[in-house]
Amino acid sequence: MDEMDVTDDEDMLSDSGTWIYCDEDIHSLDDEINENNWRYIFQEILNAIHENKLNDGARPLTFDGTCKLRIKKFGDVPFTFPLASASCSRLICEHGKPLSLANKYDFCGTKVMNTAWQIDSSTIDFPLSFSAAVRSNVFEQLHLNTPDLSEHFDLNLHKLFMFGPCTETKIYNFDDKLFIYLATVLVFLPSHYTGGTYRFIDDNDDDEDLHRHLFNQHESDNNSKPFILILPPDCQHEIQSIEKGFKLLLVYHLVSNTNSIQQLISLLSKPRNHLMTIENIFLSQRLQRIFTYWENNPLKMPTKLIIPIQHPVDYSPYFSMLFRDKYRTIIEILMTAMKPCFSFLVYSATLQHDEPFGKRADSRLLIHSLELLNTTDQFTLDLDVQHERTIIPNEILGELHMYIDSFEQAGGRQQVVPTGEQIFRNYSKFQVLLIIPYEYQWDLLLDDHSFACHHLSYMLSLPTRSLNNLSLNLLHCILSDKTSSPILSFDQLIHYLIILRTRVGLTPKLVQLIKLIFQHKQFKDELFSNEKLYQWLNQLVQSFESWPMFYMEFLELFRKTISSSMPTKLNEIIQFLLQFSNEILRNLFINTLLRSIFKRRALPRQILLSTLCSLLHLLIVDGSYAFDSLLNLAYHIIKRIRKISVDDEIIEKYFKMHLIPMLINIYRDVKKKEKKIHSIIPLSPAFILIYEYCLNTLNYYCSSNGSFSSSSSSLNVISMNEALLICPCTSCARLHSFLIDSKISTLIVDVSSNLVPDHCLRHTLNKFPMLSIEYQHDPYTGREQTLIISKCGYEQEQKQLCFHLRRLLVQLHRL
Repeated sequence: MDEMDVTDDEDMLSDSGTWIYCDEDIHSLDDEINENNWRYIFQEILNAIHENKLNDGARPLTFDGTCKLRIKKFGDVPFTFPLASASCSRLICEHGKPLSLANKYDFCGTKVMNTAWQIDSSTIDFPLSFSAAVRSNVFEQLHLNTPDLSEHFDLNLHKLFMFGPCTETKIYNFDDKLFIYLATVLVFLPSHYTGGTYRFIDDNDDDEDLHRHLFNQHESDNNSKPFILILPPDCQHEIQSIEKGFKLLLVYHLVSNTNSIQQLISLLSKPRNHLMTIENIFLSQRLQRIFTYWENNPLKMPTKLIIPIQHPVDYSPYFSMLFRDKYRTIIEILMTAMKPCFSFLVYSATLQHDEPFGKRADSRLLIHSLELLNTTDQFTLDLDVQHERTIIPNEILGELHMYIDSFEQAGGRQQVVPTGEQIFRNYSKFQVLLIIPYEYQWDLLLDDHSFACHHLSYMLSLPTRSLNNLSLNLLHCILSDKTSSPILSFDQLIHYLIILRTRVGLTPKLVQLIKLIFQHKQFKDELFSNEKLYQWLNQLVQSFESWPMFYMEFLELFRKTISSSMPTKLNEIIQFLLQFSNEILRNLFINTLLRSIFKRRALPRQILLSTLCSLLHLLIVDGSYAFDSLLNLAYHIIKRIRKISVDDEIIEKYFKMHLIPMLINIYRDVKKKEKKIHSIIPLSPAFILIYEYCLNTLNYYCSSNGSFSSSSSSLNVISMNEALLICPCTSCARLHSFLIDSKISTLIVDVSSNLVPDHCLRHTLNKFPMLSIEYQHDPYTGREQTLIISKCGYEQEQKQLCFHLRRLLVQLHRL
């Protein structure tokens, strides 16, 4: 390995050890951004942001003057700190109330003696300089000391707590009332005591934070000064044994006039100059190039991006935003990076599973409580708090399962049921940022596609053209949605597309929408089966005739669709082509269909007769192909029937199922075409050839000399097992004997005398459709008198079919 050369680049480091980045370093990273590594670079940038978790712990509180306590009803007689034990005892006797313990019993079950008291804030008062110093220190540590933030927060004095001598470690909860606050502020007042090490216990437990949990004022360098410690809300407080003296603790609560975490994030998302260090400016410039890539390559990026801004171990999102500067810095860097790109919207939101984490296979990821963080002079959706949108894991930055696993395993996440089984809380949720391109903001509505389509219909119904681009964006979002599989109404969507074509012209956005429609799976599935599409597709072709590439796009769609639809949808393809009005495209489609079927020069034997009949039907009605080609196809069909069939199969298998229906459909479609063009169309020679072949064959079999080669008996005879199904009444018993006797062909039953057996006989006859039934009526009364039951022979049945088919051909003009 070659030795690395050392050059005179020491000037890249400042005297303070801070890296100085030049533009070349930043631009060199821009070339590396692509659809494969942008996620890694994005996550790498966020990981490079330093964490600030108030690691300094308790800090000395500096202020002008002496720390004094005044009892309001005593006037101007203050208590000066540090307080002597006698003064503490006096305060407890006159104004103190016992403080309840969280651990009322020790491990042995012995009741723990209470040695702590509380004095309400309504009783005591402190100098203004002291209160101002506490407020300034808290706001400075939490970075709330800017005018636009400080007016939204306040610090309220809660109580004074006094802890006397004790031999046990005790746990307290300082909050005896339920109300919303963002942080607990402890001020350790100067006093003469020994022991009493303090430790707080909270749900946001993190192994890395253990070193800041402990504080012993007695061991500090200066016990005559107060110390201040900012803690998360709803935590417990542990006071270890106190050998002598009294430990004094003053408690404040940080409150806000915001009603939700989203409003708090909105406040904290405003630019803060103190967060934008040289390193953060560099990270912001790197992020800016990712957003530029996203702006220039939207198809290679997700529709929206979800960034978690709540630490997995934090039970409360307020803790992450106030006590971990990393997440506020992330918001600041993102906002700075997106300033040059005006095409992105940033929302704060809540990410939630609608099922417990323990049932992850059945869960659905969704976001709600969206609030817009950045401002724009363009139209934006006004989403209420209850609005929800399903998201897919691909839209979340980072490994979602790793984040959720950490979230589940954090303190306060787990519960143990009486059986000992560990379960997770239902409906766990955490705070995120949602970044979405402006033109994709309609994607947030797509959990209810009918609602989104209603918006689109309403905007297109308005006469103003200012909504055209919004309509294009909404239609694009509907067609690009991948979070669900909705049933779209493509006839309506194509109608909207035609309206937009007349309003905005042939724009690149409109061309992209055409391609999205042609690539949509549901559209491909319905192309030949949805008859509602035919009319709108014809209008669509007329609207885009000026676009030269439209025919190629449509032809490519047809080619891909028939490859997946043959041969099951051949008849539907034929109907689609017959109703397609554009002659050029129809001829191209027909040629494509023929090439797909006839992959060899000669007609292959494996092509079904039904396929050949459908093709002949299409080509005759289309009328754009030479008569010789149609005659060759007709001759091939006749030759196929004569070669592969026997006499008794021609009528039943080929004439009845294929040729006669084909002739009827061709005749009907030709007559419809005549009405449409108001002109008479002569019948094709190929049609006449098939028609005459069928008619001559049927005349032959209908004549007295015609016979069917069949080995079956002249009478239908049922088996003994089938005859046992007949009921045992008198009339049905005669029918039973008649059916099993092959020598008797006719049975005459008198039905004039009794209606009940007649009814039973009718019910039994319905089980034998092969019997011929005829009623003879009384000429005077008109009532049924005689029932004639006959067995039909195979030859007789075939002749009846021949007569019926010949009648259809002869009376073709009447159908």
